[in-house]
Amino acid sequence: MMRLSQHIRRLLTALAVSILATAVEGDVIPYSGAEVAKNIAVFRIEDGGIRLELEIYPEDLEVFERAFQLKLVTEPLTTPANFPQPTSEKPLSMRIARADGKPLPFDVMRVERRQRVDRASPFAGMTDPLTGRPIPGPPENPEVVYLEAFYSFEGARPETLIIHPPYSDDGSPAASVGFMVFDRAVPVTRFSFLKTDMQLTIDWADPWYSAITNPNFNRSAQDGTLSFLYVAPRELRHEILIRVRDLAPWIGQELTTGSRLDSAHQSQILAAALEEFKARNPLSISSETIASASVRGRFLKIGERGFQVVEGSPTLVADTTFVGVILTYPISELPTTASINWDMFDDTIQKVPITLTDIAGPFFAWASPDEPIVTWTNHLKRYNNPEVTPVQAASIIVVPLWIVLAAVLSVGAGVIVFRSSKTLKWIGVMALSTMSLFAGIAFSGAHTIPILNPISGKSDTQIVTSAFSRLLTNTYVAALEVFPEERKLALAPIVIDTSLVDVAAELETSLTIRVPGGGRAQIVDVTDVVIVEGDITRRGQFEGVVQWRVDARAGHWGHDHRRRVEYRARVEFQPDRGNWVLTAITVLEARSPDV
Repeated sequence: MMRLSQHIRRLLTALAVSILATAVEGDVIPYSGAEVAKNIAVFRIEDGGIRLELEIYPEDLEVFERAFQLKLVTEPLTTPANFPQPTSEKPLSMRIARADGKPLPFDVMRVERRQRVDRASPFAGMTDPLTGRPIPGPPENPEVVYLEAFYSFEGARPETLIIHPPYSDDGSPAASVGFMVFDRAVPVTRFSFLKTDMQLTIDWADPWYSAITNPNFNRSAQDGTLSFLYVAPRELRHEILIRVRDLAPWIGQELTTGSRLDSAHQSQILAAALEEFKARNPLSISSETIASASVRGRFLKIGERGFQVVEGSPTLVADTTFVGVILTYPISELPTTASINWDMFDDTIQKVPITLTDIAGPFFAWASPDEPIVTWTNHLKRYNNPEVTPVQAASIIVVPLWIVLAAVLSVGAGVIVFRSSKTLKWIGVMALSTMSLFAGIAFSGAHTIPILNPISGKSDTQIVTSAFSRLLTNTYVAALEVFPEERKLALAPIVIDTSLVDVAAELETSLTIRVPGGGRAQIVDVTDVVIVEGDITRRGQFEGVVQWRVDARAGHWGHDHRRRVEYRARVEFQPDRGNWVLTAITVLEARSPDV
């Protein structure tokens, strides 16, 4: 019953950690504040026109009533069929025009009161590590007036359009508007402020290549194929992101604009992609080509906040869907060089950005048909290969067992001497002396007893905190190993033999922090180790509840994932042959204070 209870608890804790690890999965896109501007305009290009979804902040309602030349809110709200349409023929302030300046006619389809769409960062108010500025939050009033309008192409699809924001009479922006453009589900831009006229070029053959003329407003991911080499302790990882439409010719698929991928089609594409990448773009370590130890993949889609790992099996649109591939190459130490020989080039893939990342940071390069090989060179001069090391129990005195027995016998002898007749005294002393001699011979060098050092100068709490902190740090070093069996072997110096399997299982299920795509985050710091309850015996054994905090980091598909997790666990450890060793650890709770 106890074993079953532990397995259930371990499963639930692992699920909690998994949820924490995937709570924030977006691309690393700095928050500009446009996504939480008072007014939000989302333009969606369709075959017959452009659909505008506009969230109007109540204070700016008059601006947009003038822009659209109609009363947006009445009591009760006007039904769509009865919306008063503009009668003036002069250009509207909020308009979309063709390249020759002719505005597209529009119809207002809907007006209603709503709550604004929550696009705020979960870390609003905190400092953005990329910009150094506070991450902006949304306006205090969550209510908006939602307007949906459709601008018609009138049967003639344009190649170029100009989006005009609402202007004041003096030519300045009449309101703060954050905007984003989608072309048939593909995000063309990132969220930006609409302060001036924007020229949009539409690629009707493939919406991926539609763009705003000013490149500063376009989405961060412009390439349909990206390559990443991660150099980390114990492994090299070659990770690839490739758009399904760019991958299609390499796996015998034909996909066009708007193609939809159901669950069966997704499985077929992913299986073919993994087989293809096993043999493609070979990696060499110190000039020797090696095969990957494992290859896995996931689907990703690109949206408002960049790449998102697809969960479940929803129907996907080929234009916005990527295959993410991860090839793993185990290493015992960092190599001198590592090279990718990119060999997938065709009419679409002509230049592939490759990011090389080690502990010193990312380095950027390009692979092309003329220069297909990109090499990482080890320039790290102060790198120490992390290894699991025994944790010495400096606060413990190891006493040979024969000395303890001799002391006990000596006490017994003293009792006999002082309490017995003269004859019995000598008999008792001779007998106990003989027993002490044989005890010393029998146990010398073979058996010891650990006891707390009474003159160590440390309190019991200090001893427990220091010992567990060092054990925990070594546990996370063991977690760097690529394969479960190797992680179990790495734990051997800090875990008692009889508990090795159970502690390794807890490391796998509850102490490992996962990132999108299934990778493991590396623990960069262990802090705030606190003894919640429990005592240490004079023999140095501890059993109780401990809590601590870890900061973890993982580079993955070009994203810098950071996690902070707080743990509570029931812990048991003891001295063994002069070192501290774990005998049990069961995670009771894992939570992220930032989510």
